[in-house]
Amino acid sequence: MLQIKWVIGIENMNDVHPSVKSELVSTNEPVPAFDRNPDMNPRLREMMKEAIDGWLQKTPSIHTRTSYRSDLEQFYCFAQIDIEAPEQLVRVRPNRVAAWRDALQDRGRSNATIRRKMTTLRALFSYLQIYGYVGANPAHGKFVKAPPVSRDGKTVGLSEAACRILLDAPTEDTPVGIRDRAILAALAYSACRVGELTTLKVGDYRTNGEHRVLQIYGKGGKERLVPLHLEAVERINAWLTVSSITEDRQGALFRPVATARGNGYDGFRRSHLTTRAIGNLVKKYAKRCRLDAAVTVHSLRVTALTTARERGADIIDLQDFAGHSDPRTTLTYIRSRDRLSKSPAYVLSY
Repeated sequence: MLQIKWVIGIENMNDVHPSVKSELVSTNEPVPAFDRNPDMNPRLREMMKEAIDGWLQKTPSIHTRTSYRSDLEQFYCFAQIDIEAPEQLVRVRPNRVAAWRDALQDRGRSNATIRRKMTTLRALFSYLQIYGYVGANPAHGKFVKAPPVSRDGKTVGLSEAACRILLDAPTEDTPVGIRDRAILAALAYSACRVGELTTLKVGDYRTNGEHRVLQIYGKGGKERLVPLHLEAVERINAWLTVSSITEDRQGALFRPVATARGNGYDGFRRSHLTTRAIGNLVKKYAKRCRLDAAVTVHSLRVTALTTARERGADIIDLQDFAGHSDPRTTLTYIRSRDRLSKSPAYVLSY
């Protein structure tokens, strides 16, 4: 029978995280990995809960923690694991993970979504191994293949002309219109994620030498300075002026209106706009301009990276600009606008 241990007697204690060495079970008795015997070490449940909590707290991003927790709870539900009994995870076999993948495909989930969920589960078991769990990772790619994801991604990018139309869609005759023009410019010229935009404070828009920049806080708590195009600077300055929030350095940069029908004339609340509100805002203007119905707020990030690449930006510079950890991720955002025009289909003749 294949077995796992969570023991103090493993050969190389350097492989165990130092913060938990003293907490490991002081026994060489193996815990059954794949049988249904409920008579496990009584401390295993407590240790698994502590380990999973530590894994969730590892990232400073609340959004990431929420996503990880949701993915894990979905797997619990599928695998019939009691959420209060995480020690049952040691019984998970690779074929159970594969069955979850297949079930998600049957429900119509996208390959990208399925791949992300499987990555979450694989990351948890990898963390448990560092924490002191001695056993195979049932979600490892050697055991279970994640579905392929298109190199180009699925988010619709905009042509330069369409992006220009979208940027000019909000009018300048109301405070809300001025705010929306600033929001669209910030998205199009910084390539920031919508979640990053909604956390910006007034103080994150500042001067650095000769540049006007946004101090953006990205995934994993990473910070980056993004210089802004002159048009974005002018639009943000106009928004700060009309909203009278320039001195409120700790307040939200982009704010919801005080009343639904006031168009901003009666002021703005001090809270941040939500990601949903920003998404609806982009959808509204895209629809007004009769752009592709598939255009989303993420389309502006794709458009910014694609346009910069076409104009000669280096992929490593683009990686830093986008806040990606891996340049391969950046490449998935680059759309080849001329690919269809250069298709071999147009040279065929019979």
